[in-house]
Amino acid sequence: MSRFLGPLLVTVLLSATLSATLSSAAAANPISLQAEGYTLTVIRGRALCLDAAGREVETLFGCSEASQRFGFASKDGRLYKFLPADPMTPVFTDVRVRQRELQLTARLHTGGQLEVIKVQSVKEGKLYDIFYFCEVCTITAYTPGLCPCCRNELEFRETPP
Repeated sequence: MSRFLGPLLVTVLLSATLSATLSSAAAANPISLQAEGYTLTVIRGRALCLDAAGREVETLFGCSEASQRFGFASKDGRLYKFLPADPMTPVFTDVRVRQRELQLTARLHTGGQLEVIKVQSVKEGKLYDIFYFCEVCTITAYTPGLCPCCRNELEFRETPP
């Protein structure tokens, strides 16, 4: 039994160290890992509303209902657009999400388009998972809206990972 415990402990420690290293490095620079057809990347910045031409829309009240196009401005000044069919982009309809510094884990496809894997907020240098929750039905969702079960509005939550 002990011969299995040693390698397991080493694996857990190395993965925790790697996770901490990736999180701290993402604060300064995007992190990338090459894969087939895309690059896995971690980027920090802010979500933006875009117009039909792909330029940032600056309004007092956020995105218009007619245009639900979003982009992501990284800390190094790059503007990324999301794949049109990305099912995770509705999270950016929530103004609370767009107001926060975010860390995206995403697939960067050719042409500079992102496909979201995970969205986290950054507060005082620490990461928080963003999600929506129904207290009645104990259902978790990653985009805002109504609970698919009871039809109550999902509650916005941020928790340490």
